[in-house]
Amino acid sequence: MNTNKLKKFAQETRTKLLKRVEERLDYVLNTDSPELREQQKQIEALRKELKRTNREELIDKVAYTWFNRLVALRYMDVNDYQPFHVRVVSPQDGFTEPQILSDAKQGIIPDDFKVNRSKINQLLDGTLDSQNPQNEVFKLLLVAACNNLHSIFPFLFEPIADYSELLLPADLISEHSVIHDVADGMTAEDCQQVEILGWLYQFYISEKKDEVFASKGKVKKEEIPAATQLFTPRWIVEYMVQNTVGKLWVLNHPNSRLKEHMEYYIESEVTAEDVLTIDKPEELTLLDQACGSGHILVYGFELLYKIYEEEGYAPSDIPRLIIEHNLHGFEIDERAAQLAGLAILMKAREHQRRLFRKSDVPEPNITCFQDLMLSDEEIKDTLKSAGVETSDELLHDLQNMQQATNFGSLIVPHASLQEIGKAKLACEQAMDSADLFEKEKLEQLMFALDTLEKLGTKVCCVIDNPPYMGTGNCNQELKDFVYANYPDSKSDLMAAFMECGLTSLENMGMLGMINQHSWMFLSSYKELREKLISESFTDTLLHLGPRTFPEIGGEVVQNASFTFINDTIDKKGVFFRLINYKDSNLKREKFLEGLNTENCGWRYKIEPEEFSQIDGSPICYWFNKPFYSSFKRFKKLDDIAFIDGKNVTGKNDRFFRMHWEIERANLLEDFIPIAKGGDYRKWQGNIEYLIDWREDAKKLYKSTKSGRLIKKYLWFRDGLTFSRMSNIVNCRTLDNRGTFDGTTVSFFFKEGHEDKLNWVQGFFNSVVGNYYVKAFNPTLVFQFIDIKKIPIAFNKEIKTSLIDTNNKISQSDWDTHETSIDFKEFELIRFNNEGGIDNLEDAYEHYRQYWTNKFFQLHQNEEELNRQFIEIYGLKEELTPEVPLDEITILQEELDSKKLKKKDAELRRQKSEGRNPDLPFKDKEVFAQFISYAVGCMFGRYSLDKEGLILANQGETLEDYLERIGKPENEATFLPDEDNIIPVLEDDWFEDDITGLFYQFLRASFGEQNFEKNLAFIEDKLGYDIRTYFSKYFYKDHYKRYNKRPLYWQFSSENGVFKALIYMHRYTPDTLNHMLNGYLRDFKSKLNYQKSHLQDVINSSQDAKEVNKAEKEQRKVESMIEELESYERDVLMPLATDRIEIDLDDGVLVNYNKFGQAVEEVTSLNDKKKKKKVKEFDWIDSEEIR
Repeated sequence: MNTNKLKKFAQETRTKLLKRVEERLDYVLNTDSPELREQQKQIEALRKELKRTNREELIDKVAYTWFNRLVALRYMDVNDYQPFHVRVVSPQDGFTEPQILSDAKQGIIPDDFKVNRSKINQLLDGTLDSQNPQNEVFKLLLVAACNNLHSIFPFLFEPIADYSELLLPADLISEHSVIHDVADGMTAEDCQQVEILGWLYQFYISEKKDEVFASKGKVKKEEIPAATQLFTPRWIVEYMVQNTVGKLWVLNHPNSRLKEHMEYYIESEVTAEDVLTIDKPEELTLLDQACGSGHILVYGFELLYKIYEEEGYAPSDIPRLIIEHNLHGFEIDERAAQLAGLAILMKAREHQRRLFRKSDVPEPNITCFQDLMLSDEEIKDTLKSAGVETSDELLHDLQNMQQATNFGSLIVPHASLQEIGKAKLACEQAMDSADLFEKEKLEQLMFALDTLEKLGTKVCCVIDNPPYMGTGNCNQELKDFVYANYPDSKSDLMAAFMECGLTSLENMGMLGMINQHSWMFLSSYKELREKLISESFTDTLLHLGPRTFPEIGGEVVQNASFTFINDTIDKKGVFFRLINYKDSNLKREKFLEGLNTENCGWRYKIEPEEFSQIDGSPICYWFNKPFYSSFKRFKKLDDIAFIDGKNVTGKNDRFFRMHWEIERANLLEDFIPIAKGGDYRKWQGNIEYLIDWREDAKKLYKSTKSGRLIKKYLWFRDGLTFSRMSNIVNCRTLDNRGTFDGTTVSFFFKEGHEDKLNWVQGFFNSVVGNYYVKAFNPTLVFQFIDIKKIPIAFNKEIKTSLIDTNNKISQSDWDTHETSIDFKEFELIRFNNEGGIDNLEDAYEHYRQYWTNKFFQLHQNEEELNRQFIEIYGLKEELTPEVPLDEITILQEELDSKKLKKKDAELRRQKSEGRNPDLPFKDKEVFAQFISYAVGCMFGRYSLDKEGLILANQGETLEDYLERIGKPENEATFLPDEDNIIPVLEDDWFEDDITGLFYQFLRASFGEQNFEKNLAFIEDKLGYDIRTYFSKYFYKDHYKRYNKRPLYWQFSSENGVFKALIYMHRYTPDTLNHMLNGYLRDFKSKLNYQKSHLQDVINSSQDAKEVNKAEKEQRKVESMIEELESYERDVLMPLATDRIEIDLDDGVLVNYNKFGQAVEEVTSLNDKKKKKKVKEFDWIDSEEIR
């Protein structure tokens, strides 16, 4: 089955149907024709429905109704399931038009079709006038076929004498019609599997699902189906059904050979005494609480058929018995419920050829929830008139049914089944004497009571893929309901369905489910886990992890599938750890391999009661006895460390800055460093942000509803921090010059335990620390509450000197980058200064050797720490000390991570043999950093005469520079640009353009003698000549390096004919006037001179080639001049006249957007979307944003 093709077909067909139905709606409502005059009753019904709902909902409903019908017809056509033996939407083999139309043209129409045969004949022979007679005939036959199928599929093929017939698309038989699309989109091969119905439904609503998630608001009840539908892989469905339905049967019937048909059956310690007694197949009831399009029930049918068959039932009786006795489904979405019923009947027809020829085709037990549209008073009054005394419990249940399509299967009746049944019977009896108005109310009540009766009926097996939706995303009514009725599982609907599923079971019945694995570990599910352990038994569990569903990539959705017994049992469950396998197919293969190999390494057996030994009862099935005993032997982190909230500004754009955005003089006074998570990095680093720490800002954090200010005793305090969002723990020292926010997990040490900081950091950065953290929370989001229970063993065998060295190496690496607060100078310059190296190639080799040694020293230290921690915690069988080279977190920008991973074994071998490992440095990146440092020196931010920042405060000048470096102008090694404007042009128009200044810098830093050689070396490593790099690539590298908050701003005309860089810290209101008069106009004058010179060539040359070349060049120059004039007139001149002022403390986001189209557009900085957001800031003058 080509699911990609099916997805395209379903989405395109939905779009076409919506459009065609809308066109028909407009035609029907706004046209007067003889045809429509005959259908006034349907038109009135249409107008009434439009008043009851709205235009968009009505169009959507009619579109999906016809989609479901056409899909069903195509499936039955291909499989020869049509009871009247004629294909409706499909042609016969070798033909192109639908068979039903071809036959009609030969005078053949099924006998039991209720259709105007005379009209069809008149249309076909031309005696009845029509613009498209064949199309009209096909429409009549299509409606007749649907009406004929009503007796078999009343839930899908309602009698078409309503407005849905009116809104049937006008074009039905052309090659552009929906009918043609259906026949083409659903191949005969696809239609061999009934699961196609489920796939098509999921794909049909996929665009709606995207819309719901894109809105980022609370999910309305009518949006829940689109937001939560997910088609479960077939093999997981089989696992769940075989280990619940199949297991109940096999344990109760030891002589059964059913196991031969159950590929995914798990032999566990459970025996017949541990499960519900099942004597005959009819007793084996299966409920899917959120059945969707019925794929679980369909496989349930297949397995149950084999059970009936094994017991000797007549094949002709089995399908009816399964439908009537065994399969039950609940669904809130009418579309999905229709397809579920259809799928079950298609599966039954597969086994019973004559099923659709009988007058009493069984109707699947699929209950589609309907809201009870009666008020509380109407409920009580109607029941009272029927002779029912309403108890508080029954009224409560019926009030819940007012939100039935919102709460769905989570409604558990409070009233007894006896009371509900009596009320339903009373309503049925009252129908005889009720008037029309009362009958409508009674009908609603009867449906609600019937649904409650089904909800309250216990079953043998519940098997679900429930909706995954955090209650934070639920509409308020649903959230309140879940909080009130499922307090132990209120975090997510999927967890509430676990509780509800167990409630729906007979004692010792079985629950099978697939959901997200967060319930196994997160603290928010602690009470749920405790309840599950104390009230049920985990018989089997497949820990699937990420990429379980083929259509969902990435790490975010991580799954587990499991089977529970609704009773406590003192035995071991069987667990499979499949989280590390890259896709659903590989997980399946490894599961099957583990079924036959107990010591495979990913199969575990454990008593669920063991989980209770650890605070919070995480489902840590894969751990050994030393792991569990460590919780008794060692202190918990909570005993020595603590956390006390986090800083929340409520307006990060206003109060957060990258440290290079502000005046350096304000660092550590008005603004302080703040840890904000960041990339995966161990030991040190990731301190780039600052938080506004002025008194007014702190008052706002403290006083506003959305803000929070941590207590003063936590300010400027040593601690540890790691990124909250990560798949691997990466623990860093918390900078005691600053603070932290909620994107980190940051904690401090209690009095008397401050000396344990290094030790704890070493533990968390070890494989042992990561092992323990993953036990409590294997999701991508860490919390202190998840790690505070971890046992911390202090042992003298741990060499804390290794941890100290790791921190020093990592801090040193971090500080080699301009984006570090403590950056001093670029490494190649440092090696030059320390060793007097005037050859860049030699300096680079020295750099590579130095950092290769540091890299492997850090790697060796981490592996040694791993060995020590593994020994202390007794985890030799579970863990190895090896650290993959790509998990060493220095040189992250400079090394090619993919090549590093690929060359891991080779590099280790080189190291072990005493050779210098050839780390895969990215030469281009290293020299892009070198050039970035050079530009910093051109602007005076850095200097070859002094380490660290030089000019880093607003409006500083060359005089400030000379004062800082302590040298007069004639002794300075390299002087920065005086006017803070550096042209970046494709040709050599200015001596002091950026290329010329770089040549000067290279000579100043590495000498005149090897200048040409050094320049060639740089250009070779970059892959471009210097001028090309500056004109095309430098600025992109720059704003990327600085997280789209650039230090240097590139002013650019529309197509980049004129470009110039300025350094924002040296900007003054006169800068643009200097740019205009000293550069733009000068450049324009040079171009005019060039134009004049080219004209002389054209006028004087006798060489045709030379003339053509000059004319071509002249046209280019004229275009350049035109662009410059436009830039001057429309962009730069108005800004220069306004003498714009900036305040560095406002940040790049605000200041950059003051210059409109004068500066280069950078996505997420000054694109239209971001500019609109900036204009909405309530703390700036929005008129200044251009």
